[in-house]
Amino acid sequence: MRRRLLSRASAFIAVAVLGLGAVALAATSSSPQDEPGNASSAAGPPATEPYPEASDDPFRAFTSDSWWNTPLPSEVPTNPAADEILEYLSTAPESGGGCLKLAGAGDSPWGHPIYWAKPGDPVYNLDAVAHVRAKELESIRIPRSARPASNNDGTMSIFDLQRKYVVALTNAEYDPDTREWSAAGATVTYLNSNGLDAATGQSDEPRNTGTHRGNNGATMAVRWDMVQHGEIDHVLKIAAGPEVADRFVFPMVGSDGDYHGTDPAVPPSGLRMRIKPSIDLESLNLSDQALVIARALQEYGAYIGDSGGVTALKLENTMAEGRGQLWDVSATDLCGLPFSAEYWDVLDEDYDPTTAS
Repeated sequence: MRRRLLSRASAFIAVAVLGLGAVALAATSSSPQDEPGNASSAAGPPATEPYPEASDDPFRAFTSDSWWNTPLPSEVPTNPAADEILEYLSTAPESGGGCLKLAGAGDSPWGHPIYWAKPGDPVYNLDAVAHVRAKELESIRIPRSARPASNNDGTMSIFDLQRKYVVALTNAEYDPDTREWSAAGATVTYLNSNGLDAATGQSDEPRNTGTHRGNNGATMAVRWDMVQHGEIDHVLKIAAGPEVADRFVFPMVGSDGDYHGTDPAVPPSGLRMRIKPSIDLESLNLSDQALVIARALQEYGAYIGDSGGVTALKLENTMAEGRGQLWDVSATDLCGLPFSAEYWDVLDEDYDPTTAS
């Protein structure tokens, strides 16, 4: 039985993961008297907590049979260059010790804030000045207390369950003088869809669009409430420290990689990996929270969604959310599972668990 983790608070180590996005946005509040972070604004409606309470049934985005939510079977086709890819992730520049780090530990700012918009939150009009313009950005609700990550990425996700979508923002910033939000990138993904970007040609929701190349705001980080519950039941996005290829595979629709050669060791964006099913995670003396994360990496795996300064998986940034540091893992808690054929499978680029027989 999966254990439930009900309360812990402690400190972590910083790791850097580069962000996403390629458009500029400007946002003007329809309630200019409401300042983000000012929960006691007399002019606005009562503020509500912008994050979920502990639950026996944490919300999961997207349909149960989606690519994101389909667990991997014990036997999967593996990439013919798996050994070379794992060696590259272990030894190439910026490999960071050859293991998957947990970004956002301790006083590190490199986690990813996650907010939950509700009726009564201020509504903003985000005016895109580039090629991608989701209509939903004309009236996006952002909680008053919302703050992006305090790093070069400035990322955050906003779930709006009533409106049935999640928005991912990159380089988000609020200007208290103009009462405007700005961002360098935004992606809207509908929660009751299969979560695929419309540009894949396989999405069941044409409104799933944005600048994040196929990534979405629901899988960008490990959510605190899911780990408290004791189970993460979806695939996770990671950033590769070593440079990734400029090509991409499903479900990505683009790559931020700068490698233009043909070396099969250099992975494309979208490549999926997992901890081998044969690994006995219980025997590795992982911390409770790290064990929950490792189980998800074994059952659902992870896919490369970004290039980064170190190969890392982002944690929800509870410090930016104003809750203090709730995580009690260290950034190196998963380094007992180094990138090698002993511990990891690299899936074939063409393998899709939703269509496999």
